[in-house]
Amino acid sequence: MRKNKLTAILLCLSLAGIANAQEKSPQVIKSEPQLEDIYNVLEAMDTHIFRFDLKEFLNKTYSVNVYVDEYEKGKSPKQAHSIRLGNNIQSLNVVPEEHRQAFREIKHIPEGKNEWEEIKELAVYLRKSNDSTSVCTINVPGAMRGGVPLKLRPVEKYHSYVYYPRPFKFQTIKEGEEEHFKIPLILYGSAWLDEKYNIIRFCGEKEIDPEMKAEILKDIPHYYIIGIEFKSDKKE
Repeated sequence: MRKNKLTAILLCLSLAGIANAQEKSPQVIKSEPQLEDIYNVLEAMDTHIFRFDLKEFLNKTYSVNVYVDEYEKGKSPKQAHSIRLGNNIQSLNVVPEEHRQAFREIKHIPEGKNEWEEIKELAVYLRKSNDSTSVCTINVPGAMRGGVPLKLRPVEKYHSYVYYPRPFKFQTIKEGEEEHFKIPLILYGSAWLDEKYNIIRFCGEKEIDPEMKAEILKDIPHYYIIGIEFKSDKKE
């Protein structure tokens, strides 16, 4: 009887040890996708997202435009698109009187005030719509959204259209230029053929300087610069 009990105890301890060993063995644990994963998927689908905070320019009223300039080797730069966003600070005085109360409620304008901040942020989305065209979408949260086409160029000797974005470095507005100035935001450029190794490249600086002295610009055959323009409202 005692022998049977001892055997049973040893068997239980053995099974417990096996179970404990199984519990400690490594295993894959499912986790939720992270924001980085979403960005990686979007970029794999040729979709790029940029967002800019413009609150520091609410110190005065500016007329705001988004410009898209096109650069191509052997040709003079040209403006491809200009998108008028309106004033960054809006006034109820320009709204017909019968609609002012509705605007006050929609824009959450307190009684006793006639102005509201219209352009506080700007988002830019770049997306391939087909092989030879991308779409640049401009989104001002709570105000407007619009898109313009960007015609692409194929890589030399290939029929593929390969484009990548590069953000610009930002610098303070120079003294005396506060009334009218432009700020480049994003470069969207074509990859190029490395003839020595017969491969397609897009390598160089991760950010572009506003003076356009980046070495990568010597290699990119075709690109767009998307920027924002501020012009002081003369009515102030």
